Amino acid sequence: MKRRPTSPIFPPARRASVRGVAMLEVLISLLIVAFGILGLFGMQAQASVAQMESYQRAQALVLVKDMAQRLEANRTNAADYLTGANDAGATAPGDCSTKTTTAARDLCEWGTLLQGAAELDSSNNKVGAMIGARGCISKPDPISKPNLYLVAVAWQGLRETGAPPVDCGKNAYSSEPARRAATVVVRIPVLS
Repeated sequence: MKRRPTSPIFPPARRASVRGVAMLEVLISLLIVAFGILGLFGMQAQASVAQMESYQRAQALVLVKDMAQRLEANRTNAADYLTGANDAGATAPGDCSTKTTTAARDLCEWGTLLQGAAELDSSNNKVGAMIGARGCISKPDPISKPNLYLVAVAWQGLRETGAPPVDCGKNAYSSEPARRAATVVVRIPVLS
């Protein structure tokens, strides 16, 4: 019987323990990789939420600017655009072609856009780019600045940050710190 030569690094009595150490190293490596993959999935989820938030904000800015332009185009009847507590988009506006004034038709069409009339879910509910979008037009300082109008769009955000200072959509959502708002100030010139 021929004897194997022994190595000073791995003597014959230690080979079994070396295999156990190698297995332990592989298990620890797999655990580290698993935590890395879980972290990657968490980052992906956070990135998806941030992308949806930015998409909602972009859509809100488009809708705010749309109404600001409508208000400026019909500046002689600007007072007819004030919504007060009856914010646009909270209820279905109905058929906008039946509205008799330009301001009423503009508000109706804006309400339809806020509700996302172009997109329907499986139950035929209107779903837009924003969750629970509402629009408001008010005069922030009617006494000293009667020609200033504040156009605002509010919606429900996906995570809590802090409630915006504007009153549009206040207490209309499940969480006040998750409410978002985009605003623009419209100055109607007084022409004489």
